[in-house]
Amino acid sequence: MYSVLGNDDLLREILLSLGLPTSLLRAALVCRRWYRLVSDPAFLRDFSDRHPPRILGAYLNTDGRSHPRFFPVRPLPELAAAARRAGSFFDGFEGSSAFIHDSRGSRLLVTSFEDHYSQADTTDLVCSPLSAVGNAVIVPPPPSAPQVQLIIPQEYIIYHYCEFLPVNGGGDGRSYFCVLIGFTRQETIVHLCELQDMWVVRASSVAQLPVTLPPRMKVMLFDDSKFYILVTINKILVCDFPSSSISTMDVPDGVENDDASCSIRLSRGGGSGLFLIHVKESLLRVFKTDNGGNWFLVHSICLHEVCSNLGMADWLSLNGHTHGVEIYAVGDNAKFVFLDLFGTIVFLDITSKQAEKVYEMTQEGEALVDIHALMLTWPPIFPQLKEGYNQ
Repeated sequence: MYSVLGNDDLLREILLSLGLPTSLLRAALVCRRWYRLVSDPAFLRDFSDRHPPRILGAYLNTDGRSHPRFFPVRPLPELAAAARRAGSFFDGFEGSSAFIHDSRGSRLLVTSFEDHYSQADTTDLVCSPLSAVGNAVIVPPPPSAPQVQLIIPQEYIIYHYCEFLPVNGGGDGRSYFCVLIGFTRQETIVHLCELQDMWVVRASSVAQLPVTLPPRMKVMLFDDSKFYILVTINKILVCDFPSSSISTMDVPDGVENDDASCSIRLSRGGGSGLFLIHVKESLLRVFKTDNGGNWFLVHSICLHEVCSNLGMADWLSLNGHTHGVEIYAVGDNAKFVFLDLFGTIVFLDITSKQAEKVYEMTQEGEALVDIHALMLTWPPIFPQLKEGYNQ
């Protein structure tokens, strides 16, 4: 046994096979040597390459509920404590309502509402439900739209706000982005604002693009400088802030952005890649582009087949358009998707084509607003070693 565990290379391979970040935390408690091994940045990179970030569950925002509710996905006994912590997080918001705007990894961007004499006081928070103390940091609300010189001065601007957590974390635990998207009949205006010590307008762009936004605007933060926006002209609006440019990208052939439903979602890919997930009737397709404008079909999944064991009701179709099947959330690299199938929330692992029923909306008048995935914390937050501890 010592010949194995005493060999750093062999021990490293054993620890790389553990599979869950929570297992690394337990390994770090064995001794200082194991702690140093599993907390080494090179080890963590290799572990992440072998074991992509794992989803713990999802929060559902629904009409008629004051707080988001958490539902575990593919539960494991080792993750039961983390799931309970996530499920009880919003219990601390008693006396107020809460709404999730965005999730990134194990962090949430939340607004809480508290009524005082018929007036609602709002508080914006960056929350970490899986932290030991249920960490929630108060942050300033989104900024007002800055003044902009329109190409046609007589036009008026209608603005939409989209709030995002940073893709690569946020060192101070309170940073987030706000994208203000305004449009007139002939122009599109986009402002990127970042919360540092105060709100800073990092970039602004104006273009003569007469587009309109769907009622449930679908915006995706690709990285800290580029955004993709699905618009109702079957185009993707690309906002590149380093170059202060706004351009458009075609959607794949045969894909239509039906603004009456959630039939399309975008997903962040590795490097400069971008995925588009589209559902029509019972067919879910996944496309990928390298941003060169060419789309390639990478998955075609029959939802009839993968959901056959879930006891779903009959599939409905109306005039060739999706009726009762909508996409509400997707994972990075198009690894998974959350679907609303006739009032039943289904998690689909796209790679394995395994489907799981998450929740069934049976309460009369209950309507799904959106879904936000919660991932296990990565990298793990290791406890600090005590001074003089050499075991």
